[in-house]
Amino acid sequence: MTSPYFSLNQGHLQLLSTCPPQFQRRYLEQLGGLIEPDRQSKAEWGKTFHHLMQQWTLGLPVETVLSQSADPAAAELRASLQTLIENVPALQLPPTQRQAEHQRTLKLDADLFTVVYDLLVTLPDRAEILDWKTYPQPAKKAKIIDHWQTKLYLYVLAETSDYEPEQLSMTYWFVQSTKQVKKLTIPYNQADHQRNHKDLTHLLAQFHHWLEDWQQRRSPLPHHQNCQRCPYRTQFFNPVTSGQSRPLVV
Repeated sequence: MTSPYFSLNQGHLQLLSTCPPQFQRRYLEQLGGLIEPDRQSKAEWGKTFHHLMQQWTLGLPVETVLSQSADPAAAELRASLQTLIENVPALQLPPTQRQAEHQRTLKLDADLFTVVYDLLVTLPDRAEILDWKTYPQPAKKAKIIDHWQTKLYLYVLAETSDYEPEQLSMTYWFVQSTKQVKKLTIPYNQADHQRNHKDLTHLLAQFHHWLEDWQQRRSPLPHHQNCQRCPYRTQFFNPVTSGQSRPLVV
């Protein structure tokens, strides 16, 4: 039985807002792409580091994770873990006030949104989302604030908890090296919440309009006006011309 709703996350929303044709290729047509070896290696390191942080915050032995990585990767992972432990005050809170890999869902009409917080701190008067990033902090703060990870994570927490938007914040911790770590805290308020709601409903309306055209007529998802250098403009894939489409349940 197919699901009556679409399951979406921040990655889906970000791609819909930046490159709908790429969303079509990856999720509607389920066509993959090649990843450069260097990017693949960094992605694997980041995945392992998140697993390592999860083990530590849950009070589980980290050696199990480290033993799966060969030197010098294991030594670098261990040093990065220690750097965060020494610099992130929330990691010193009792387990009752912090939850690792905390998952929440929010249903809006025909769409189901899922978020997974690396760490969620819940105190009587406030709540904070923490996210570990294994790359250097971007130069433009506005780019992070406007990213759908920031917008959706805060929006879902406000909608699924008793906290007021002004009681919420999100902090990104950037592990640039074993000796240096930076953070960026983004506060939240009612005006941000209303703006995020407006942006979300607008994007979803576009998505379902595009989806209907693709399902019924195989019309490709359109480019945005500011997408002038997108490789899909000149090297566009052939739309599928037969077969039934499937709900996006990821």
